[in-house]
Amino acid sequence: MLTELAEHSRKFGIIVEQAEDEISAINMGLGAWYVGARAMVTTSGGGFALMCEGISLAGITETPMVIHLGQRPGPATGLPTRTEQGDLNLVLYAGHGEFPRIILAPGSLEQAFYLTQKAFYLADKFQVPVFILTDQYFLDSYMLSESFDVKRQSQSEQNIIKTDTNYLRYKLTEDGISPRGIPNFGDGIVCVDSDEHTEAGYITEDFDTRVNMVEKRLKKFVLINKEVIMPELIGNKDYKYLLVCWGSNYHIAKAALAVIGRDDLALLHFSQLYPLSKETIKYFTAAKKVIVVENNATAQFAALLYKELNVTITDTIAKYNGLSFSVEEMIELITKRI
Repeated sequence: MLTELAEHSRKFGIIVEQAEDEISAINMGLGAWYVGARAMVTTSGGGFALMCEGISLAGITETPMVIHLGQRPGPATGLPTRTEQGDLNLVLYAGHGEFPRIILAPGSLEQAFYLTQKAFYLADKFQVPVFILTDQYFLDSYMLSESFDVKRQSQSEQNIIKTDTNYLRYKLTEDGISPRGIPNFGDGIVCVDSDEHTEAGYITEDFDTRVNMVEKRLKKFVLINKEVIMPELIGNKDYKYLLVCWGSNYHIAKAALAVIGRDDLALLHFSQLYPLSKETIKYFTAAKKVIVVENNATAQFAALLYKELNVTITDTIAKYNGLSFSVEEMIELITKRI
């Protein structure tokens, strides 16, 4: 991703920087958002681990951030040139403390383009970190695609205000989103602090203020949930068996479904992993059997579905040897389970 962005940086007027380490990268990105620019960092699992303190900093300062994580097998360096979907829990629980976040996982080039575009929109609007999960298989794949519409995601919404002398960076609001100002755009002081803070941004240990600020940040979930990207259902809507996948297994599972050719089997692909819409429950209750397929050993997304939606997962298909599923392999594994 870094080399591709660097190649096109002059054409699109963007700055690409390979920082000395991941700690510098995440803080450089936060600094860019603080002064009004949009920024994204890109890394893999080990590098992301070093970014976790910066992720928490984004959480408490309510600074937008977009983080791309190209997954590979761990722990540690694991299999650095292979693929896996093993970092969902890492991004879901990354950072100390409690604060809202959004996790996206494209399955096609088209989804990757538009979801990344939307990631900047969501981060900007809700002032939260947004994670984009890919993996080595996805990043090294070649696909045919229609041309992308760069104007599809509207950029007209203005999320930066001109401040006045009474400006409060962390003003308590009904929906939890405070007006976001940037330095030197208006007369107000844009005070940002890594400690808990007052509405003006100054350090405090007042207990009531602490409760108010935690609740303010978490209230954003109400609005975020209204913009959740629903999963894509592929196949006959009158199904008995439901195959569920996320991210890069999209084309593989879709091809397997077409070869199997059963009217009682459908595929549900998730490109947003967190938060999940309660409306999704209907897809699971309609199925006699639900099979979740993913490239990790512990069925991380299946566990998240149960935790967030309380849906029954009948079976899981896992692969974690560093390779992606083949279509033939997935056909065989699905057929055995239905």
